[in-house]
Amino acid sequence: MDSSTGSRGPAGFSTQANALLRKNLCFQKRNLKTNVCITLFPILLCVLLVLLQGAIDREIDKPKYRCGCACVDAAADGSCRRTECGVQHSTLDQVASCPIPTPPRWPALVQLPTPEARAISTASQPFDGLPGQTCRDAGSCPAAFLVTGANRSLAESLSGQLFPALSSPLNFTDYLGALSKIVPGSDTTPESRQLLEPAFTPGNTLYIVQPQCRSNLSQTVSVNAGIIPLRLDVDCIQGLTLWRESESIVNDELFRGYRQQRESGREKANEFAAGYNFLNTNKDSLDISIWFNSTYSNNTAFTPIALLRVPRLVNMASNAYIKFLRGSGVEMLLEYVKDMPKVGTKLKFDLSSLLGALFFTWIVELLFPVVLTYLVYEKQQKLKIMMKMHGLKDGPYWMITYTYFFALSAVYMILFIIFGSVIGLRFFTANNYSIQIVFYFIYINLQIALAFFAASFFSSVKIATVVGYIYVFGSGLLGAFLLRFFVEDNGFPSKLLSYLCLTTLFTSYA
Repeated sequence: MDSSTGSRGPAGFSTQANALLRKNLCFQKRNLKTNVCITLFPILLCVLLVLLQGAIDREIDKPKYRCGCACVDAAADGSCRRTECGVQHSTLDQVASCPIPTPPRWPALVQLPTPEARAISTASQPFDGLPGQTCRDAGSCPAAFLVTGANRSLAESLSGQLFPALSSPLNFTDYLGALSKIVPGSDTTPESRQLLEPAFTPGNTLYIVQPQCRSNLSQTVSVNAGIIPLRLDVDCIQGLTLWRESESIVNDELFRGYRQQRESGREKANEFAAGYNFLNTNKDSLDISIWFNSTYSNNTAFTPIALLRVPRLVNMASNAYIKFLRGSGVEMLLEYVKDMPKVGTKLKFDLSSLLGALFFTWIVELLFPVVLTYLVYEKQQKLKIMMKMHGLKDGPYWMITYTYFFALSAVYMILFIIFGSVIGLRFFTANNYSIQIVFYFIYINLQIALAFFAASFFSSVKIATVVGYIYVFGSGLLGAFLLRFFVEDNGFPSKLLSYLCLTTLFTSYA
């Protein structure tokens, strides 16, 4: 027997790692086309984004989306010597892109419930002082305001001054001055800017809130808001103030009539316009808390936050209090509200920002099923067991496997970042690259570790593939439409959020 052969021991770590690396390279050489497709997949998606963005840009660059223009000085031969552009020459689709150096002034309005949602007394909610179902059928229900406070007589006295009564017909020649002395309202949905008040757009009604309505208030008038001609449908609505014994009762009635709470029970909304708690108000100080429906702000994280119609509610209380102190001849008027001037803008629609986190989360996670499938394939074919029978240890196997998938993931993300930056996707250009590199480095390692952990639960490649892709799409949807709101919500318990984050990290590392 050759003594050199008898002294040969098991292969060392480096030898096993080298052999396993060669094996993996041979295996991946056979799957070269698959690996190329995986790494080029982000580029394909970026190309599709660019093509779609180009089609959108060409559509929104059409004249119907640009500020409207008209010829204001025509020559005798029919040619135009001077063209003027502005909101006065624009449609509703064009006006958003126009420069507005002097925004129009609008009356401050009260947010009113729609006629079919105004509070009434029902069998399930027998609120004291409210009208019955007949007014809703006729569309004549009042706008109800709940009132409470420490001093009932004072609170009821002040609430009686919330809606100044008209002593003469409205003069719309100076409509801002006329409407500042009373309480105008609207049931339209507010917008994110006050360049155009929705209540003054065609087809909507401007309500005048009065203690008692007179028939001669319903009319149609024409006014000018700066250079914008308006045609208003004016109508009267009764303002009904109702005393409640405590703040908790007001909270209960407001909640029980709230539209989302009612819709959950398949009953119609029973909304109040607002609520006033005069607290410890006396002759020396005005101490007040106001309830208003903040859901009209449309704070859903997907659209710009709308401006709530709260200033008029505050002015109503202030005006009533100063009349209580100094007599009916003294008034604290809120004449108008207005937006800031704006320059001309071009309508833009950034598709990559709209798709945002969901789209890019799916792209980054697409490597997870690839890693999981590979690991389960080796388990299903018992390749690892056969290699261990030939002396392979766990250390070289996991190191080489981990290194290979890290290299594949790194190439995948580098190509994605480079190509996305070259074609100008704001997802990459608007964020610091050093922060992106750190984020992707951490995420790649977590994703590979999670795939190693998940592979221990599967023995079939088909099942692992299906579960892997379900995880990719499911986690993206949950993150975008559920967990995102928990993270952004200041009211969500920070300890619970930290626990969820730590649990996620522990699961990934396990």
